[in-house]
Amino acid sequence: MVHVRGGKLCNAVFVLLNIILIAVSSAYCDDSTVKSGKLPSTQYEVKIDPSQWKIVVEAAKKEGRLVICGAPSEEWRKSLVDMFQQEFPEIKVEYTGINGRDFWPRMRKERELGQKLWDLRAGGIEALAYPAKRDGFLDPIRPLLLPENASDSKWVGGLDGLFNDKEKKFMPTYTIYIQRTVAVNRDFIKESEITSSEQLLDPKFKGKIVMQNPTAGASYTALGNLGFMYGGNFLRDLLSKQNVAVTNDNRQEGEWLVRGKYPLAIGLVKTQLIPYIKQGIGKNVIKLEDKIIPVGTGFGGITLMKDAPHPNAAKVYINWLLSQKTQLKLTKNVFLNSRRTDVPPVDKETAVDPSNLSNYRFYSTEENDEITTRFLPIIREALKY
Repeated sequence: MVHVRGGKLCNAVFVLLNIILIAVSSAYCDDSTVKSGKLPSTQYEVKIDPSQWKIVVEAAKKEGRLVICGAPSEEWRKSLVDMFQQEFPEIKVEYTGINGRDFWPRMRKERELGQKLWDLRAGGIEALAYPAKRDGFLDPIRPLLLPENASDSKWVGGLDGLFNDKEKKFMPTYTIYIQRTVAVNRDFIKESEITSSEQLLDPKFKGKIVMQNPTAGASYTALGNLGFMYGGNFLRDLLSKQNVAVTNDNRQEGEWLVRGKYPLAIGLVKTQLIPYIKQGIGKNVIKLEDKIIPVGTGFGGITLMKDAPHPNAAKVYINWLLSQKTQLKLTKNVFLNSRRTDVPPVDKETAVDPSNLSNYRFYSTEENDEITTRFLPIIREALKY
């Protein structure tokens, strides 16, 4: 018991409180945290007990099934399905490859009809995912992580940085790379003609630009970045005066770019070029410089549907996907850098500097998506969508 007399009460209480705070901090900070000077995530929370993990895995095997909507490319399907099936053959994955702009409206309609068909969406965190979260269609992922996946030291920007949503618990994004807003094929447009995305309004590029659906997905976020950098009038002039071609096909956008039909592409993800580079074409596709360096996550995200039909299989899949072992293989397949600090960059050219994260704009986070959303009326008006 501490005895305090007279006017020394305040000082004694202050000292006692500091002793308690130091003790609590020591309990939650490991050596690496102390050395880095970085405090743990404010919402650090792990409910999966490693000692109980075998029970979860066995329950997942009994469920025997997992229904996933993911990225519509062969490279991603191999990474998200084949690799998992090799490790967990007892859990059969039903995989549908479609873009998020098509998935989220479809899932909503199904839920309205009382159908809970999907376990996971394994793809980019698109604009339509945030309303789904706010409307209660998602369950949190953060409480389901094993300690090896829930440590601040394992992720660029810490555990909070892994999540795109404001609550920092629903939408982990495990890839991270400098995603220039516009790609150019130097086989058709020389450096002397254009070096910056700010030059897109030059009349000589009219009819030479392609993008995907501008109201969702990668091109939508890229347009938001253009609006953020150069303003709404720039965006309006680009879309209303430059005859920008629009396609809903990821593969087609990549093919038109590498073959020169449209030598400029807005919102192109580097993974789209892999099939063409293997054929020996598209090697001179590079990114134009931006006024502000944007960082994207591409298709490297995961969300858990509320009341998923195969909850244990979903838990196993999420922890498998975020593990170091899986990230080492997956990032090589899709040629995108992992957010894990213990996985080396596969593309040094697009690697972010963890010590200067404030210099980047993470344009797919919920806060930045809200900024992008403000440009949506301009996009719709200019393209008459």
